[in-house]
Amino acid sequence: MKKLISVFLALILVFSALPLALQVSAVDNSGDSPVFDLPTVFFRGNGEPIVDEEGNTVYDFDVTTDQIKEIAAKVVPELAIAMLAEKKSGAAAYDNYYKVFGEEMSKLYERCQLDENGNPKYGTGISAKNKADNEDMRHENRAAPNGKFRHMDYQFNNDWRLDPFDTVDAIDAFIDDILVATGASKVNLLCTCLGGDLVLAYIAKFGTSKINGIGFEQTVAFGAELIDETFSGNMNLDPDAIQRFVQDGFLRKEMAGLGDVLYTFLDETVALLQDGGILQGVTGAFMDKLYAKLYEGLVPELVLATYGTWPGYWTMVTADHYASTRDFIFGQPGSEKYEKYKGLIAKLDHYDAAVRQKIPTLLHQAKDDGHPVAISVYYGAQMPPILKSADEQGDVWTTVRYASLGAKAAKIGTTLSDDYIAERTAAGYGAYISPDKIIDASTAEFPDTTFFVKGAYHNDKGVGVSLVFAPVFNSGATVQSVGSYPQFLVHDRETYALNPMTAENMNTEKYDTSEKKTGLFDRLISFLKNLFSWFSTLFTLIKNR
Repeated sequence: MKKLISVFLALILVFSALPLALQVSAVDNSGDSPVFDLPTVFFRGNGEPIVDEEGNTVYDFDVTTDQIKEIAAKVVPELAIAMLAEKKSGAAAYDNYYKVFGEEMSKLYERCQLDENGNPKYGTGISAKNKADNEDMRHENRAAPNGKFRHMDYQFNNDWRLDPFDTVDAIDAFIDDILVATGASKVNLLCTCLGGDLVLAYIAKFGTSKINGIGFEQTVAFGAELIDETFSGNMNLDPDAIQRFVQDGFLRKEMAGLGDVLYTFLDETVALLQDGGILQGVTGAFMDKLYAKLYEGLVPELVLATYGTWPGYWTMVTADHYASTRDFIFGQPGSEKYEKYKGLIAKLDHYDAAVRQKIPTLLHQAKDDGHPVAISVYYGAQMPPILKSADEQGDVWTTVRYASLGAKAAKIGTTLSDDYIAERTAAGYGAYISPDKIIDASTAEFPDTTFFVKGAYHNDKGVGVSLVFAPVFNSGATVQSVGSYPQFLVHDRETYALNPMTAENMNTEKYDTSEKKTGLFDRLISFLKNLFSWFSTLFTLIKNR
């Protein structure tokens, strides 16, 4: 049981840190030639530094060994006491454990949390420099000599933790100043990741009279399982997904600074545990014997101690799950927790009613009024193995299903069936089937202006999707007429180029989905070789210090 408790604590800490570990950087193709006919207001994701009054960054989060020990020293005894008292007191035996766990986690996040009304504490927000940048750029005509604009000429810097409706008035003023400075009649709105909630909230409040085109690059504003499923406690640990996640290029990329030997050792360790059936046993025991018993009390405490006071993160909860997730985290009206967070809940409910439940309607209305809507979707990556959606195609944060507003995608390691493809082709939709037979774009809300990029992860820089959106915004092009950039593309990680998907470049997956298992003896030998290599590297590092 002690081992299970240790695994549980480690997993909880990893889960809580995961969203910031995967935080998104803005797409950077500023070196490309100007491409937009009109000034384009760009909204990035959760990449703006959030600082306190002294300018110290408050949301960089890295769990240290000492912090884990400190939390464990407080939490493990409470869990042990609760387990001993369970037979006598029932579920109530765990109440103090939940409380202590929440308090300890809050210590790690307190400086970046918002208050009970979803407002900043301790004077935190974006830096003075970013505020000044907003003021500087909005009054400048940043057009190139040929009169065209880059997508990041007018980047709106904001505190992405906040309720989008706390920011939209400033966006409207920002747009007005750009129109005056450039003499343009309209602007484009282009966003990446979490910036989509600002675009949607702006359209909901101000409409589209000042807007030309609307672009969503790898947005999570339509729903993101990484938040949707963790906030709701709807999590799982799939051993196959764990192994694929380790094999996938995302984890190798994130561990690049630690050396390839360590990554290879991790890969071999997970493979040995999987082939030996150990991984299945550990994950099954964790989910069945510990998580299933504790999640209803533990997850709400964990969410509110970490990201749950950020309305911006709540925008990633899906339309179908918002009401149940809100009730799961805050309880019913009249409860102590609900009353404490009533001001925050009012903001969350307003966004849900004004935006989340109307997303397709808002965007179709914009399109019908003559404003092209372009969407890009990344896929081919293994979703985090803590999610029940871990077998779906996605970009690590969100799946194709949500990011594309409805495109059908085959499960990880499979393709759409021949019968399905034949049926869709006979109905006239064959051109919307991807060359790798994984995506059917025809079922998306905007099939003619939705682009799919395989081999790009959610936080990749330099993917260059603004080049794809430009002809859509400038001339109303579609996937049939956009020229060099067809509907299905492949991201070259070496050159950052976007290439049309072909039979030669479409297999970007780094994980193995075959059923074939290596013999356990051979796997053990391979593991021991890599263990020796790792210790040799470690010894060399120590000797050379």
